[in-house]
Amino acid sequence: MRSLPTTVWLRGPLAILALSSVFMVLRFPDARTPWWGIYDNLLDVNVYRWGGQAVLGSIPLYEGLLSGADSGRFYAPMPFTYPPFSALLFTPLTQVTPALMEAVWTALTVGLLYLAIRMCLRTLGYRSDRVTAQVAVCLTLISLSLEPVRTTVWLGQINVLLLVLVLADQLASRSGRRWAGIGSGIAAGIKLTPAFFWAHWVLTGRWRMAAVSGLTFLGTVALGFLAIPRDAIRYWSGTLLDSQRIGQDSLVANQSVRGAIARLAGLEMAPTSVWLIGAVLVAVVGLTVAALAHRAGHQLLGLTLAGMTMTMVSPFTWGHHWVWLVPLLVLALHYAISAGRWYVWLLPPLLWAAGANWVQSFPDANFPDDRWVGMGLFMLGGDIPSVVFSTITNVYPLIWLIAVALTALYLGKGSAVTARLADYGTADDSSPRAEDHRRG
Repeated sequence: MRSLPTTVWLRGPLAILALSSVFMVLRFPDARTPWWGIYDNLLDVNVYRWGGQAVLGSIPLYEGLLSGADSGRFYAPMPFTYPPFSALLFTPLTQVTPALMEAVWTALTVGLLYLAIRMCLRTLGYRSDRVTAQVAVCLTLISLSLEPVRTTVWLGQINVLLLVLVLADQLASRSGRRWAGIGSGIAAGIKLTPAFFWAHWVLTGRWRMAAVSGLTFLGTVALGFLAIPRDAIRYWSGTLLDSQRIGQDSLVANQSVRGAIARLAGLEMAPTSVWLIGAVLVAVVGLTVAALAHRAGHQLLGLTLAGMTMTMVSPFTWGHHWVWLVPLLVLALHYAISAGRWYVWLLPPLLWAAGANWVQSFPDANFPDDRWVGMGLFMLGGDIPSVVFSTITNVYPLIWLIAVALTALYLGKGSAVTARLADYGTADDSSPRAEDHRRG
């Protein structure tokens, strides 16, 4: 196990950035836009609650829009787009008032964010000491100002929980636990896309883990058929494939390869054949580099690349799905500390700047506060040169591309360089090379 530097020159700047992040989250957007404040939406957790209410009230989940009591925001009816198992999982949300549910959900999300960062640091081999806890708190607060995290909190989304479930599998696999795979199986039962990790488990030689994950997922499907068979039949026979329930591919909110293709081609919907070719190419490249990183001892890096690749190949990827920027930020700081090169310290602030919750507002009579707010670099508009606009509207796919390219370049430097960097603690502590280094 290794320790984080105890120097104040690490924790001091992180603490300042953490306070600045909290200020940014609480103060932006400004007072003219109350609907967009961090506590003023929470739509998705209310939709989860409505799904639970539909199950308890024997109301069809997928035959129309759902609605229900909220904490005074008067949401429009919304579709339920998750698998039947998730609606069963959300039924406890109906047992408390909407206001209490929202408060607990927000606190739970922040707590899970801290847990995710601690899990990342543990995967990297850092000791669970006071310094690590302090750095994790700072990184948690800094991560709140990342657009995927801020939007997850703002909407009351479930992305951070899914992140924790997959990280739990990674840690369980690293420790040789026989139950490794259950976390990603449950995550796939909640929101399907984590099933993509089965490919990563297989390509990294973790066949048992892939089998456990797949069987767990099938268990969630079976539970849905047993508890709410009519909804399960409707979902798995058609609703699952109804992409029009979400929106046009070209929406800047769609930060996937399909969205990037549509925007770059100037089309509302990307041609299916072109998207499939692009998705297969992205999946092959991303998973290959992720597997190579894992086999080189960089297990968290491999997992993070797999998670980012998952968001790339999804047909519609909202910005808040990119919570994999959190472990990427932890990795960027880790490599900056380990590499001993000044230019590597550029990676964490550049990554934060690309993923930060930059805000721009415009008058818009269609919203309750008469303003529309764009949050995130990809949402910014106005008088921007076309080249810059094309770049920022595809910023998350661009981050994926840069992360994959830098990883491939890093791994391609040769075993001698990798061995030398492992001596600085760059390789994950679970790697054979790191194990030899500890024994030496």
